[in-house]
Amino acid sequence: MRKQKTTYYIAVVSILLILAVLALAKGGLRRSGNIVLPTEQADAGDSDDSGAAEGLDVVRITPATVQPAINTLSRPATYSRTQRVETYWSGGSGVSESQVSVSGGRTRIDTPMPDGSIQHMLVVGGSAAIWYDDETEWTVLTAEQFNADIAQRMLTYETVRDLPVSEIAEASYQELDGVYCIHVSTKEDADGYVSSYWVNVSNGLLKQAERYCDGQLVYLFTAQDTNLDAPGEELFLLPDGSTWEGA
Repeated sequence: MRKQKTTYYIAVVSILLILAVLALAKGGLRRSGNIVLPTEQADAGDSDDSGAAEGLDVVRITPATVQPAINTLSRPATYSRTQRVETYWSGGSGVSESQVSVSGGRTRIDTPMPDGSIQHMLVVGGSAAIWYDDETEWTVLTAEQFNADIAQRMLTYETVRDLPVSEIAEASYQELDGVYCIHVSTKEDADGYVSSYWVNVSNGLLKQAERYCDGQLVYLFTAQDTNLDAPGEELFLLPDGSTWEGA
């Protein structure tokens, strides 16, 4: 059973790394206040507060103003939520749902596996400790450019900050499932991919993301409501109860 799990995990990691390269993922944790766009970048007559959250200074979001808006966002230092990733390919699809808990630079990801077991992953920096169910031993994974976003199979919206404005197709404020978001869509790249992001303006976390290839949906990320309370410290311990600071 362990050999089967290890083989499956290696395959999953390979897919994650491919997704990471495609997404050009970059991440970071930083606290900030409400969105305040540089006033010189938008005409006062373009202001649009039709979907503004309370306490939010709203300037109309466009491809020209979305990058400074995203630059003011920051992810909370502590939170937990459930995330779902759906992937589609010719003739098939796959779904995984994970419980994600974050405390500072530590991320715990608990994911049900196809064989009914639960995979536990503790990510610190560029490495992860992995174990299953109630096992007391763990395997350490390290890989170049590995991080918690890759482990969660999450497109990283911060990538948009580095895009030339000419590569942003559309940007706006949108309400998604009752949550006010900054929405950004990229133009089709040389490989036929288009990415879209919905970023929750109240907490700076990715609410939803989609990726299309040649007009076909290949990736869908959705997140449920976020609990900003600090997760229990026991979640960030290794199976033997010891602390871990990464490899």
